[in-house]
Amino acid sequence: MKQIARRNFLLSSLKIGAVLPLISLPSTLFGVEKEENTTHLYQPGVRPDRVVLTVTEDPSTSVTVNWRTADTVAESHIEYNLDDAHPAFVSKVMRLKAQTRSFSYETIKAKNHRITLAGLLPGKLYTYRTGAENNWSEWMQFRTAEQNTSQSKISFIYLGDAQVGIRPLWSRVIRKAYAVNPEASLVIHAGDLVNRANKDDEWGDWFGAGAFIHGTIPVMVTPGNHEYIHEDGKPHLSVYWKEQFQLPQNGPQDPLLAGSCYFTDVQGVRFISLNTQMLEEAPSQDCIRQQVEWLHKVLKDNRQQWTCMVMHHPVFSTKKGRYNKQVRKYLKPIFEQYHVDLVMQGHDHAYARGMEKIDLTGGAAGKSGTMYVVSVSGSKMYETETMDWADIIAPDVQVYHKVSIDNETLSFNTYLATGELLDAFELVKRKGQPNRLISKKIN
Repeated sequence: MKQIARRNFLLSSLKIGAVLPLISLPSTLFGVEKEENTTHLYQPGVRPDRVVLTVTEDPSTSVTVNWRTADTVAESHIEYNLDDAHPAFVSKVMRLKAQTRSFSYETIKAKNHRITLAGLLPGKLYTYRTGAENNWSEWMQFRTAEQNTSQSKISFIYLGDAQVGIRPLWSRVIRKAYAVNPEASLVIHAGDLVNRANKDDEWGDWFGAGAFIHGTIPVMVTPGNHEYIHEDGKPHLSVYWKEQFQLPQNGPQDPLLAGSCYFTDVQGVRFISLNTQMLEEAPSQDCIRQQVEWLHKVLKDNRQQWTCMVMHHPVFSTKKGRYNKQVRKYLKPIFEQYHVDLVMQGHDHAYARGMEKIDLTGGAAGKSGTMYVVSVSGSKMYETETMDWADIIAPDVQVYHKVSIDNETLSFNTYLATGELLDAFELVKRKGQPNRLISKKIN
């Protein structure tokens, strides 16, 4: 087995605007979970665990808090208020009862709790805890987004597939990402959060690796193919997905798309989650039609300065033979029609990006104004090869991304798991023209 390519080799070999040469790699590397029976290491207790914030339609005035307890807990609450350095604030908090649902799968019996805090003040730091008497979580903090303005101002984290090696190796990536961007407005996960959709231990690893980060910065999650099972030959979304992630309900009406197709507007940016599994493996043409028609409407009615897509299967892949036919057929023309700025993807287990080498659909004159990025944050790696669409392909590295937008400039920084800057570029808006791409030279 070839060893993981050393950081110094990558940093010395990477030339902005050139594609790294093919490196032959095994399909999986360190941290691979064996296909063994579920051990159920993460049985729920009376004290809340798996606390995670999820985005709402308007993160400037609301946030949804999700958590879990043992099935014996009859009800759970949240206490919250504007944060205060004086510990006496605890005597002035507001308490609300959560919505509670019983959950049972294999040997896991739990209560899942959630509540959407609404009417919050924009741009303010809040503190909260979840639970009940004598069994509370720690106090955690979150900051609401600023109200949407005509000029964007935001910073966020983007992570590709975690999937494999979650506890031993992915944990360092999400923690490094938080360390470089603790004030991020949201954390984007582009699918394949776990390897086996219905394995509680893997979800336990995912929540444990992110720890308090999940309860501090709202997540925007989109499902990948590994969030689906096919026991009867048909795709079924993980039994855990909708139980632990309450996401905006502004998507298509088809129940197969609920909880996976949605959008949120944050500080001048429209973030849209698409379910590419329901394009590649859609059980009916109507399912595809609903997602496509919904996407047209969401983009047509968009008044935000920037538009960013979040999805799993890439429009352009990092190796021949991994072509996602339905995704490219249905989505690429729409992205071009509405001048989508950034498409964040996973699935191919490598880092790559491209824009100016991509032809417009149907032989139209000109090149793409949409930046396509493929990424991976976990330890499972795939082979890559030179691809005509890509400006850069970097195989065999765990990476994370800090994305910042300041009015007409989007800055995209890609870091290695060890913290070094691997790649950087800027997109600059130009009236009536495609975004200008500025690639940064990395020494």
